[in-house]
Amino acid sequence: MEASGPIRGLIRQSSWLLRIASVLVPKAVRKQWYEQQRTQVWHWIHFLHESGRLNSASKRELAKHLWGAFRNAFWHRFDRDKVKRLVNEAPRTSRFALLAMTGLLLTVVVASGFLPTVRWALSAFPYKAPDRLANLSFNGNFIEYHPGNLFLTVSHWSQQTRSAEGIAAYSWEFDKITIGERRMEVTGVRVSPNLFDVLGVNAATGRLFHAVDEKQCDNCIVISDWLWKQGFHRDPGIVGKQVLFHGSTSTVVGVLPDRFWFIAPEISVWTLSPMQSRSINLVEDTGAVLRLRPGATRAQADSELQELIKNSGSAFGSARAEVVPIRNQINQGLVVYLLFIGIAFIAALVILKVRRVRSTSAALRVEARDQYRWWLFFCGKTALLLLTCFVLSVEVIRRIFSAGAVSSWFLLVATVLAVTWSLHDQGRRCHICLKRLSHASYVGVPARLLLDWWGTELVCSQGHGMLHLPEMRASWLEEQQWIQLDDSWKPLFEPDEAKV
Repeated sequence: MEASGPIRGLIRQSSWLLRIASVLVPKAVRKQWYEQQRTQVWHWIHFLHESGRLNSASKRELAKHLWGAFRNAFWHRFDRDKVKRLVNEAPRTSRFALLAMTGLLLTVVVASGFLPTVRWALSAFPYKAPDRLANLSFNGNFIEYHPGNLFLTVSHWSQQTRSAEGIAAYSWEFDKITIGERRMEVTGVRVSPNLFDVLGVNAATGRLFHAVDEKQCDNCIVISDWLWKQGFHRDPGIVGKQVLFHGSTSTVVGVLPDRFWFIAPEISVWTLSPMQSRSINLVEDTGAVLRLRPGATRAQADSELQELIKNSGSAFGSARAEVVPIRNQINQGLVVYLLFIGIAFIAALVILKVRRVRSTSAALRVEARDQYRWWLFFCGKTALLLLTCFVLSVEVIRRIFSAGAVSSWFLLVATVLAVTWSLHDQGRRCHICLKRLSHASYVGVPARLLLDWWGTELVCSQGHGMLHLPEMRASWLEEQQWIQLDDSWKPLFEPDEAKV
């Protein structure tokens, strides 16, 4: 049947869509399905055209029908009941849970830039002879003092020390930098002019500070590779550019290498001038870097500096000083985070073991293979969740908020939530097939038990067992109970095809 001119193009387009949709139909009935659909559309279009009803509204209705043909073809290929059963059952399986958590972890890893902080901590430090570097840090429980005392004192120590080739002080705080019309919150650090010489680091672009810069370039700043990328879009003319930093005009003289990291990864601006108009800072945010002489030990440097600090009087208040290798100082945060994650993992295993003992009867018989799978699934699931919390804290939250405290609190809260959910999820899974239990039913008569049910029972869709959840507990010893079903229950859980 030949279509008339005005509707020939519309019929051709419809035929092509139906032809594409027919690919989904099984080959045995594909031709029949296509002819049936094409004939229906052909008559529909001709009817609309001849009755004068072929307008934009009817064309949208026709397009909706054509796209619906893809759904029709799909259900010719796949059994609707089996697909719906798969959609309902798959998310409750242990395999789906592990794949989903693995995908979440990989997403966080990719979003963080493939773990730059962890990779940097495990790689060789970008310092000259890093084994001879040590850090003098203070621990004073929120004691504040004038950082200028540290910079003046370190200058005198450099002339008196016998164990160190050089000593450089630092004091870091949060600040703001204005680049054009854009204002960014950054972490800046005031340093001694010889800091980069002590570390043995060269600039990637421009230059770093030298001893003469303290008087000749007091408004100069050095920026990190991250700030050069995020704030200046890697402008090749960055050296000599002027920006507004902590209330005054500063000049960028250099950019640090992309692998450089000192004390904290969020530090983005280095300067020689005081960071803020206020004159005090927390002792925890200040310190000094030492480069030991060849043959000198950290213990010798620690003993010498303790004596120098003692002779400094009350310059640092009652803060306690400690000399540690710079690698330990930088990796300390990662070690603490990993230790906390390990403790949380062990605690989850202990809690689950106690719950399992209480919730299973002595008559329960579970094969060793099923017990092994049950525990292995819980360990894998919990480990993936805790690793995701660790990566989020170290690589994402710490960079967003530029503060270790926020990252630490996030790790604490996220870990507690992760372990709580993992325990709750494990308690709602079958002890045999590890599927999430379903088919909830209420037990008891509400009017005879303080207007509430006695409990809820969840049943495994495979018929392996039933979990009883009490709504009210007579004592803290009363826990949920797992009841294993025998073979007499199996016919109730067989698929409809098996029953026929």
